[in-house]
Amino acid sequence: MRLAPFAMLLVAFPVHAQQTSVLFIGNSYTTANDLPYMVRQIALSFGDTVDTGVQAPGGYTLMGHSDAPATLGALNSQQWDYVVLQEQSQLGALPTSEGFTDVGAATLAYAMQDSSECAYPVFYMTWGRKNGDQSNCLWYPHMCTYDSMQQALRDNYIQLALDNEGYVSPVGWAWKHVRDTHPGIELYQPDESHPSVSGTYLAACVFYCTLFRQSCVGASFVSTLQPDSAAILQAIASATVLDSVDTWNLNEPGSTDARVVSQSSDVDNMVTFHHFGQGQHWWICSNGQTSADANPTFTFDAAGIYTFTHVYIDPCGHMDTATWTIQVNAISIVEYTGEHPMVSASDQGLLTVSGGSSGDLFEVFDPQGRLLRSQRLDAGTSLLPCPSGIALWRITSPMEARWNGKVLVP
Repeated sequence: MRLAPFAMLLVAFPVHAQQTSVLFIGNSYTTANDLPYMVRQIALSFGDTVDTGVQAPGGYTLMGHSDAPATLGALNSQQWDYVVLQEQSQLGALPTSEGFTDVGAATLAYAMQDSSECAYPVFYMTWGRKNGDQSNCLWYPHMCTYDSMQQALRDNYIQLALDNEGYVSPVGWAWKHVRDTHPGIELYQPDESHPSVSGTYLAACVFYCTLFRQSCVGASFVSTLQPDSAAILQAIASATVLDSVDTWNLNEPGSTDARVVSQSSDVDNMVTFHHFGQGQHWWICSNGQTSADANPTFTFDAAGIYTFTHVYIDPCGHMDTATWTIQVNAISIVEYTGEHPMVSASDQGLLTVSGGSSGDLFEVFDPQGRLLRSQRLDAGTSLLPCPSGIALWRITSPMEARWNGKVLVP
């Protein structure tokens, strides 16, 4: 079920009796004090229903989850509305490429789309260690203090949401507000890492506000907390989320995307476009050819520039349209013109990268997130060998702009 946009919820009388489903993928930060249970109870106190699933073994990373049978089984067990992704607490604050956080997140987002195309990934921003992470302080100075570790977590989780067309549940940022304004509320367990009951309750409040786009102030469920402490946490969670919906990408319209995932060409005058959407497709070529297939093939009788339009409606009824051109020479299809770098595959096991810039880093991973190949691109078109099957790719510019996608290699 897709919830109403935030703007529609800003009415005098909140809309209740909503229902949604959430799969939590994480580790002990998710299971401590049973975060999913608290989210369900806060929702029930407003008459809302949240069906939850959990895959959160202690210490697990997003990369570890990306090929874990139990996690993939949970993703495929039903159509989820939201999938919460929580990185291991230290890795979440390190550069995302070093612990393959970005690859693990993208791999899980693709797996989520394969089973629940209309689902949204929700990135669970965690909190810094109470006095910084001294075990990583020597190599990463920003890990030495709580404040700088928290800032890195904030930046990384926002970027993960932008890269994967998802939301941020800004638990860590609400955590900072509580520390700054109400230091008497102890959010940590004695290990200075895991959440106390107050910390988990704060997280649950933030998740309610994120998923339902409405305040949790007045929730009758307060767990074992004193009502005045619970009221403070409710107010901070609500303000953190609802005062900054753009920052947390909560106005993201969804992952419905009509853009071509890849293209392949078996013969010189023929091209096949690939799109992995499970909804309805309508393709139109300027030479009059049309198709309703997910992966249509078009043929050309003459050289020239051809314009294509793809209209895609996902299984939830959301629509997107993409338009692009290709140039056909007398002997081959030589160019794709789109809004971002294009990766296509040939039956010789070669990937063609066009639209990139000199110095861009091109990386290819298998569906389990294992790195297959890494290469700096030249200006123009680059060719790389790749094993057959589905491959995930990532292009990173020297200025840290990033594109992700997947391609089917014959």
